[in-house]
Amino acid sequence: MSLYKGHLAGGSFAFVIYLVVLIVFFAYKPSFEVLTWFGLCILGSIWPDVDTNSMGQKLFYGFFIVLDSVFLLTGRYKEAAVLGFFALLPVVAKHRGWTHSLSAAFLVPSPLLVLPLIKPGIHLGGLEYYIPVVVGYLSHLILDRQFKLY
Repeated sequence: MSLYKGHLAGGSFAFVIYLVVLIVFFAYKPSFEVLTWFGLCILGSIWPDVDTNSMGQKLFYGFFIVLDSVFLLTGRYKEAAVLGFFALLPVVAKHRGWTHSLSAAFLVPSPLLVLPLIKPGIHLGGLEYYIPVVVGYLSHLILDRQFKLY
């Protein structure tokens, strides 16, 4: 699937399924946090195409520039360097390379799992944020037929 709109639709559909599973099997009562989860799922659904000229690349690299600028302006040079290094990785890879792998679907959002352990005072991250990103990411891979499900 080449257009980001299809991946947005696929991510939305995958999120609805995820939410239904939470409600039916885990008695989850939806609250406003669902909107954050939905946004993360949508971001996950377009991330794999960050390795090519795409809407996802424009969105993520625009965010990276802003975040890197904040790091530099506040003297957080180590964080700026790490972000810069990791931001380069997708663009030096071939399209549908590592960003379209099953392992990347679980590894790319892993900072969301690690962040609460490193900085406990920051209430950002954790399993409740990690899973929606993985759900969105997997929806992208399915739509690109990286999995042979049919």
